[in-house]
Amino acid sequence: METFTWDPRRWLIARVFGRNPLLRPADRIEALVVLVALVAALVAVPVAGVVGAATYGARDRSYAQQARERHPVRAQVTDAHPGELGATVAQIRWPAAGAEQRSGTLRLADPVKSGESIDIWADVAGNLTAPPTPAWHAVGAAAGTVVLTLLCASAVLGLLLAAVVYELDRVREARWERELRTLVQDGGRTNRP
Repeated sequence: METFTWDPRRWLIARVFGRNPLLRPADRIEALVVLVALVAALVAVPVAGVVGAATYGARDRSYAQQARERHPVRAQVTDAHPGELGATVAQIRWPAAGAEQRSGTLRLADPVKSGESIDIWADVAGNLTAPPTPAWHAVGAAAGTVVLTLLCASAVLGLLLAAVVYELDRVREARWERELRTLVQDGGRTNRP
């Protein structure tokens, strides 16, 4: 049966700074690297939050500007014919700034007939444009940025930690081999007269 003990001498930091004579330098370096990786992972969380907040602010401002600059306009279909993949290609005419009339081609998912009125989106100059992006998309972009930042940070830390542990394991194995060779060659004696 294992018991839980609250012994600071068993903590990872004790391997780095402790006085245990059985700990090799490679063990101390490994413990230090693990502690640095842990601290870096903890620091990555607020950094990812700041990056996400910056992304949210930039996207929110951009989407608000789109909402101010784009407006719905009622357009008249002048000609319509079926296009590829079930879409309808329509020639449309809509009023622009002042008394000016604009015309253009628009691909629509629904079938329309000549003479019908449809809603389109135009910018301040009266040019045909896409509808403004909803403001709630800024939240999704910020959340995605936070998750991506944390995943990248953890992947980099994990790869660095794995590389260091691999190299330290190689060093430990080489030392064990050297010690075992010495043991076999010298008949178990390490101190010669």
